[in-house]
Amino acid sequence: MSLIIGTILAFTFLEGIWRFLAIIPLALFEALEITLWLKLRNMRSITGVEALIGAKGRVIKDCDPIGSVRVKGQLWAASCPEGARPGADVIIQKVNGLRLEVERLEQPAR
Repeated sequence: MSLIIGTILAFTFLEGIWRFLAIIPLALFEALEITLWLKLRNMRSITGVEALIGAKGRVIKDCDPIGSVRVKGQLWAASCPEGARPGADVIIQKVNGLRLEVERLEQPAR
């Protein structure tokens, strides 16, 4: 769209070589825009449950076995069979309704 409007304005207000010097960057911008659009339309959108499985979170309230975790900025009810203390990092294994089943990540040795 910017190429069409730019071409009309260039031929209306500019003369000689200046027309083409104004149109060339617009054409390059339009080509970049089309290329990005073609790449992005083939990307799969990941939302919902699929986006949560495998995501990492942090325990907010004791998960012994049921507590709360923060995942992607949101608080979720979670169950952790082995238990996890606040501040522990967890990874989501399953989603059951509004409750996440998480597994504690092992802390690296210091």
